[in-house]
Amino acid sequence: EILCVGRASDPNKGIGTLIDALARLPRKLRLTLVDSNHPDSSARRRARDLGCEDRLDITGRIETEELVALYQRAALVVVPSRYEGFGLPAVEAMACGTPVVASRVGGLPALVKNGVSGYLVPWHRPTSFAEKIEIILANPSLAKEMGKSALLLSEGRSWEKMANPYLMNKEK
Repeated sequence: EILCVGRASDPNKGIGTLIDALARLPRKLRLTLVDSNHPDSSARRRARDLGCEDRLDITGRIETEELVALYQRAALVVVPSRYEGFGLPAVEAMACGTPVVASRVGGLPALVKNGVSGYLVPWHRPTSFAEKIEIILANPSLAKEMGKSALLLSEGRSWEKMANPYLMNKEK
C-alpha cells in the first residue's frame, strides 16, 4: 500500500502526478489518499481516465489515530508536491518509521535524505516517482533500513525546531 496525504483540489500538492505514477505501477499496488472523498474529486476523475480508479482508495476526513495507523501500515508515503514549505506529511511518515518518496522542492530536501530515508525526485515526473516507488517495494530490506533511518532523522524535526535557527539569524 502506498499512502499520500494531500488535497487533490490544491494543484501545489501534485496529486495528479501521483495518479499518473500509479497508472504506471503494477496492478497489484494500491494508493490510499487521505483527502475529501467527494465522488467527483479530481483525483478520482484522473484515476478513472487512466484506468486505475479501482486501485485508488480515498479515505475522507479521518482522526489522528487512524492517520497514524495508515502511516504505520503503508509500505511508503509519497509527497508529490509542486511546492511544500515544510512537508508535514513527510515528517509524520518518517516519525512512524515509513520511507518517503518526495518531490525535490521547497523544504522537502531538508527533511528527506535521498537514498537514506527515501528518495527525492523532480515533482513533475510521474515516471521518476513510479521508479523510486518500485525500488522500495521490490527491496524489503532497503525499505526496512530506510524506515529506520527515517525514524532517526525525524527526531527533533518539528516546524518550530527547524525554523528556530533561521529566526535567530534574522533577529541578529
